[in-house]
Amino acid sequence: MLRDHRSRARRMILITAAMWGGLGLGLAGATLPGTPDPAGAATTTAGPACATPAPLTTAAANSTTGVTSKSVTVGNVSILTGPVPGLFEGAPTGVKAYFAYVNSQGGINGRKLVLDGYDDTFSGLQNQLATNSAVSKDFALVGSFSTFDGYGCKVLAANPAVPDVSVTLDPGTNALPNDFSAQPLAQGAATGPFNYIRTHYSKATEVGALVGDVDTTKAAWYGQQAALEHAGFTIAYVNYFSPLATDFTSEVIAMRNAGVNMVYLTDLDWQWGADIMLDMQQQGWRPTVVFSAGPLYADQFVSHAGGAANTNGILLGQGQALYLGQDAKSIPAVGQFTKWVKVVNPGWTPDLYTLYGWASAQLFAQALKTAGPHPTRGAVLKALQGTVSFTASGLLAAANPAKKLPPNCYLMAQIRNGNYVRISPTTSGFACRGSEYWTVNDTALPVP
Repeated sequence: MLRDHRSRARRMILITAAMWGGLGLGLAGATLPGTPDPAGAATTTAGPACATPAPLTTAAANSTTGVTSKSVTVGNVSILTGPVPGLFEGAPTGVKAYFAYVNSQGGINGRKLVLDGYDDTFSGLQNQLATNSAVSKDFALVGSFSTFDGYGCKVLAANPAVPDVSVTLDPGTNALPNDFSAQPLAQGAATGPFNYIRTHYSKATEVGALVGDVDTTKAAWYGQQAALEHAGFTIAYVNYFSPLATDFTSEVIAMRNAGVNMVYLTDLDWQWGADIMLDMQQQGWRPTVVFSAGPLYADQFVSHAGGAANTNGILLGQGQALYLGQDAKSIPAVGQFTKWVKVVNPGWTPDLYTLYGWASAQLFAQALKTAGPHPTRGAVLKALQGTVSFTASGLLAAANPAKKLPPNCYLMAQIRNGNYVRISPTTSGFACRGSEYWTVNDTALPVP
């Protein structure tokens, strides 16, 4: 099969594969060093060290910047252009979709929600400038997504009254008291999917993992490795592959020779997963289990990985509902999500970043409604600080945004006849019993 689904520029997205180990199952807290900044010199996605948050003054807490009698305007800073055009277009698309849905219902306390979008152009400096602009003119930041979000950290730390309701890859930003994530940052994984495999595929104990050779992705893997070993698996083979890799024949042969009977495909994106499945097919080798914590859940994966015959049986364990549409009958929010994404961006196929834009917008709207008819930044912060459980109406396993605790619940799905099918729980929701969030430090986080 011609492998035309990947360009070299597209491989720059590898860092975000770390999210799949975390947004729902464990997110690494490391950063990617040495990334070229299109604005000039080499930078790191972490940016300069984040400052200690400034004191929250009464005047700042009472701010109504961005609020009028008819609207509330918020900012979103995401990568839209640059080396990979449209890289995180899903993030503002998800926010716009949820705002369109809410506005169709009359808005929040009589005010329409408006998005003020910013493009950081894959540049740390531009991210910082855009964040500063948003803080100056918009009420809050909502649903931002960028691998350079660490550059905006100092701006948010200097403006502690400004709510930042976004999923972040940067541990400094995540630690800020005004940052609230629908899926908080942590380095580890929920053990539920691993326990499920141990129960239903008891002979699949020797794990082979292919991990993108990027610091963030590798850090995500270390957390997942700790959880896998805690669940009783042995790591028989690990290879850190180049972002330029397209042929995994040698890795497939090495895993077969190492006695691997479970291939772990989480710390990569679906395109690499498709390549690996094709190389396994060419070698005539298929282990007992092929598992992914999310990245193989993509509309394009099956067709590019050899079709139904070559992908049947692949297992997925994730902390998100089957948001591409499979869960629409049992979870109304799935239908709302897919419908309104098409309303605001008809040609867009929803992805993880779209889902988190939507969820971030919902988390913000919920807090804005709680703040009452005369919202201030401080009132919204107070509402967010009281949000100890959030599921985006069933789209996500429950997390605790206030205490920054990731979810430990999960669902299992399987590819059958080319389709993604729920297998546990079989109808809706997430399984929680017997699962814990196990971290790289050999400790379990409290249940959200």
